[in-house]
Amino acid sequence: MGIDFDVCIQNMKKKLILNNQLYGFDKEQDELLQIIKKTTDFGESDSMIILGPRGCGKSMLLESVIKSLSPESHTLVLLNGLIHTDDNLALKSIIQQLQMENLDGTFAEGSYADNISFLLESFRAGNKIASKSIIMVLDKFDMFCSHTNQTLLYNLFDSVQSQQSPLCIIGLTSRIDVIELLEKRVKSRFSHNIMMLKPPSEINQLLDRFKHSLIINKHCKVKADVLKNWNNNIESLISDVRIQNMMKDLLKSSNNSTKLNLLIFMALSNLSNDLILTVDNLINNYTTLFKKDMILVNLLGLSVLELCLMISICHHSEIYDQEPFNFEMIYDRYCKFALRNSTLLVTKRQVIIKAFERISVMQLILPVAVIENKNVLREYRLYKCSINLDKVKTASNIYFRLPPVILQWLDSNII
Repeated sequence: MGIDFDVCIQNMKKKLILNNQLYGFDKEQDELLQIIKKTTDFGESDSMIILGPRGCGKSMLLESVIKSLSPESHTLVLLNGLIHTDDNLALKSIIQQLQMENLDGTFAEGSYADNISFLLESFRAGNKIASKSIIMVLDKFDMFCSHTNQTLLYNLFDSVQSQQSPLCIIGLTSRIDVIELLEKRVKSRFSHNIMMLKPPSEINQLLDRFKHSLIINKHCKVKADVLKNWNNNIESLISDVRIQNMMKDLLKSSNNSTKLNLLIFMALSNLSNDLILTVDNLINNYTTLFKKDMILVNLLGLSVLELCLMISICHHSEIYDQEPFNFEMIYDRYCKFALRNSTLLVTKRQVIIKAFERISVMQLILPVAVIENKNVLREYRLYKCSINLDKVKTASNIYFRLPPVILQWLDSNII
């Protein structure tokens, strides 16, 4: 019984969401596997740091290697610099994950000195042959470097160097200068195995990843003619100049796989009736996702009150030829409109001040003074408008359920 085409597309989308498919790091995968296998198979302790920008696949690479190992060959200990903010927390977590505490939890609840002594004695009691290998992963490794005196790192790397129990320490970080963060005594005990993961830097690498995500494999047993047509279509898309230009543009904005996965997912979700991925489909989705007018998006995200203030600001700028303004000027103009047209729009002054400040935070208006003068009350600080009235009109025309009286005010003569 074969898997039909729809299920195959759903599986593709699932992989894109999970983002757990490693591609383009075969050499690094083999190198990391060899280092870990030295510990699990031969009992030789070692340490390594994997460097790379966020989203490049450091964690995915490590997970893929660990999954290829036999679960009985090692014990996995996971630490994270965001969670284990000091050595004591990290040490207690190591003891608990290794299930080394007493039945009543005495050691895990003891002082830092007791815990570190207990851990080191346990390591010394082991040997290469009888002891089970330990793989210790330190995510956000650079944060462990900020711990007091780097005591935990020193003791862990010292255990690796002394070749007591088989121990493999792997650090993951996005900081290239992480070695410089290590103290001299810690650095001397680190084995200096450093792996750098580089995201796609050329258009061909990005196109290969695009092809890898969309090609249907033979194990997905759809009809032979459907599989052939789909794969041939993907090949033709890659050779299309418009797709290549789009990928160049995508590479400039982001070199990790997140945006590419999102683009492919949206394109697969909007397939045409003939179930063929087209150039227009990809370009339209790319434009929708990554080529939005952010000023227009911000305007559409405003409340009705905030949009009214923006109209008042634009009217003021039109009248006074882009002269600076403060909150009091805009408040006065808004109140004239609110009292003249609709009592529903009369709002408390403090609420209007908050709405004005939110507009400032969104940078729809910009302060005139580079350095804020604390002696000037916030109601009297000067601002300039960063957008024009036409942009506000465009946003108002597509704003959901905007009261007609506001549209009339926007299109009428300036108050």
